[in-house]
Amino acid sequence: MRNREYPIQLFCREPFRIFFPIGLLLAIGGVALWPLYYAGLFNLYPATTHARLMIEGFMGSFIFGFLGTAGPRLTSSPHLSLREIAGIFTLDLLAAGFHISGAHRIGDICFVVCLLFFARTIGIRFQQRKDCPPPNFVLVALGLASGIAGTALLAYFETAQYSPLYQLGSALLHQGFILLPILGVGPFFLNRLLDLPQPERPESRAFPPGWFRQAVLPAIVGLAILGTFFLETLGQPDAGRWIRAATIVFYLAARMPFHGRTFLADCLRGAILSIAIGFIVVALFPIYRTAALHIVFITGFNLMVFTVAIRVVFGHSGAAHLFQKRLPFFIATILLLFLAMLSRISADLAPSMRTPHLAAAAICWLAAALIWIIRVIPKVIVVEAEEE
Repeated sequence: MRNREYPIQLFCREPFRIFFPIGLLLAIGGVALWPLYYAGLFNLYPATTHARLMIEGFMGSFIFGFLGTAGPRLTSSPHLSLREIAGIFTLDLLAAGFHISGAHRIGDICFVVCLLFFARTIGIRFQQRKDCPPPNFVLVALGLASGIAGTALLAYFETAQYSPLYQLGSALLHQGFILLPILGVGPFFLNRLLDLPQPERPESRAFPPGWFRQAVLPAIVGLAILGTFFLETLGQPDAGRWIRAATIVFYLAARMPFHGRTFLADCLRGAILSIAIGFIVVALFPIYRTAALHIVFITGFNLMVFTVAIRVVFGHSGAAHLFQKRLPFFIATILLLFLAMLSRISADLAPSMRTPHLAAAAICWLAAALIWIIRVIPKVIVVEAEEE
């Protein structure tokens, strides 16, 4: 029986119930800045604030919620404490608040402290583990390191935004911080969505035979992708872009399961395909780099987050039977995200119509988010054991 009355300890066991809603609110704020700015209701040009709210606020919150929930379960370690949840939550909101006010350096400092605190929290669980995480999760650790290094560089070089190290920090935060965990979680999550058999092994703190061998490829891929950002900083942008795109395609071909179909699995595959396509387009047309990256951000990262969050929220609220069904509300969400992506690209391709295209992109995204919120977020207050 579903229960809507639950103790505060539930938020510690399943922190997605806090971080998913706050991430959506921060994303709505980040996207709404564009129509508010063009309507004269927000005085600061929102480019930097928008980017920080979408990456640190939106994506960061979903990473905290997902890893804070799944990490202790995968490693059979204690769930997060109330103090840890409160610390991460407060620092996340403080960072967003400073970015909205235009104090980006302070906002980035708050977020790098938040990431360090979160990494310490996850590190403690790893030390306390009774079981080992999947080998692909090496990429998750590299993603957190990328976010920490990138945010620190942005904070330090805030007054020199055209310097190579500031640009390196921007790439590490806005791309590496999200891309690497997605590559790490994607194959694992797709197997879950397809109900593919998992290798049986006894729960053990020690790494099982073959774990390190399986972790070599994701480790090399993660380091190679991080290396491409340094290549761009060192004056080899074309090489960096092509190596990054080729590395992503190679890894996905090697690790993603291509057999089996369910609605959510197809949505996840579509998101991952968009990420690969986006980075290929960046390599092909570097002059339209910002526009092409929105293929990665909107129909890649964003769609991936929405898909994974549906699996997490529905699974923890007794709606696991919906995993195998087509979800009309999510089809509408995907179509609106696709329109938002096209409008955002058009804003750079047709500079004379930039303002209406940016407004259209924002409106489509907000409509997609509203549909998703109405159908998914209410379930975060529904408590029922997940059926695995």
